Amino acid sequence: MSKKTVFLAIPNHISGSDLLRTHYLEYLTSKYKVVVITPFLNSDDVVQQKHFSSQDVEYKKRVLENPRFWSFFKFLRICWVNEFDYITSIRYWYQRPNYKNSSARRLVRFMGRPFYKILTADFFTKVEYRLLPKSKNFAELVKQHNPVLVITATPGFDSWEAEIICLSRYENVPTVAVDFSWDNLTTNSKHIRKTDYLVAWNNIMKAEASKIHHYASDRVFVSGTPRFDPYFDVSQPEPSREEFLLSKDLNPKYKTIFHTTVTKAYSFQKKYIHDLIKLRKEGDIPYVNLFIRIHPLDIYDNYKEFLNVPDLCIESSGKYFGKSVEMNYQDLLNLKYSLKYTDLNINYASTISIEACIFDKPIINIGFLDRFKLAYEFNHYAPIYKSGAIRLAKTDKDLKDLINLYLTDPTVDKVNREKIASEYVIFFDGLSYKRSVDILEQIINHNL
Repeated sequence: MSKKTVFLAIPNHISGSDLLRTHYLEYLTSKYKVVVITPFLNSDDVVQQKHFSSQDVEYKKRVLENPRFWSFFKFLRICWVNEFDYITSIRYWYQRPNYKNSSARRLVRFMGRPFYKILTADFFTKVEYRLLPKSKNFAELVKQHNPVLVITATPGFDSWEAEIICLSRYENVPTVAVDFSWDNLTTNSKHIRKTDYLVAWNNIMKAEASKIHHYASDRVFVSGTPRFDPYFDVSQPEPSREEFLLSKDLNPKYKTIFHTTVTKAYSFQKKYIHDLIKLRKEGDIPYVNLFIRIHPLDIYDNYKEFLNVPDLCIESSGKYFGKSVEMNYQDLLNLKYSLKYTDLNINYASTISIEACIFDKPIINIGFLDRFKLAYEFNHYAPIYKSGAIRLAKTDKDLKDLINLYLTDPTVDKVNREKIASEYVIFFDGLSYKRSVDILEQIINHNL
């Protein structure tokens, strides 16, 4: 029996890390013929960047056909969709300078207030579907391959994906989103274009899809997190702790603090690295290795002043493509060992908190600035903060005291970390990619 065909629509390199650089695509092609559609990969790129190849996978480059259309509707959604204003992260959005300083956005928002019950995200999706010009190219692609399903990363947060979802509906091909992150259903609420189905990381996200976006429960599945699968991969030899730390020019006889930065090069981040160096030098904390992981979307060159500090490693990861970044499987394994072989993680309201819980590593969150104090109230992160799995350093003294607390006794808050891991990660077998793909058969059979 010949394989059915599915389309796998990848909007950016970040989603490419999860779906093209893990085992997901390889396993998907074991069951289906796959047409990978992206705005960034042509046939030469596939070869040069060593993407997975098989007789059952074909890559097609597709650019956004109607950028002005989607830019216009993004503007309207931001201004007129008020149904999610009770969500903390949405309220925070209106406090950002690019909104507060835009008289046009404020005026349009004011004009739409009398109609807030009508101007919902679902309403705009219906309007977009009605008004979007049909695509001859996409229609021909569907006719050529006859896909039984279109797989997207997210439910249309990105304009490129939104166009794919609407065009798939034109062609009567069902859609499923399989790679949206744990914060997306709240932080990107205004921009959701409902796919027919969702495959979520965990039951918390499934509940959000139902409560916030009114998905039917039988349309949302739980697979675990394919992005975390490399953390449980024991198929290849692992370095020892000593080998790994030496590879970073760190001294294995010392404990190691693993500090992860945020997405942009805020100047205060360097201040806290200086603070850690000073605390170590003056004996306010034990002498430790300092391992600083620069966020994939941060700027590595801003940290060059620390390159010659002893027992300190500055490391970035992934390959940059303009404003996006892609991590291959080795990058993901490197992050695994970085978490596994260090003793304490310091971050800013990051997904890294969940990942540190997988390895039962104590976590300190930075809360010095108003921006980050508010971040701990965001709907997706507040349960982590309130669980007691992490401690929040609100002052310089808090940072010092919490470092000493956790380095002295790493079992502090262990039970709370285990609870977060069990609720947010769920599966610890490294097979979430397999579950995510296997779920597709249920969806396809449901639509036959």
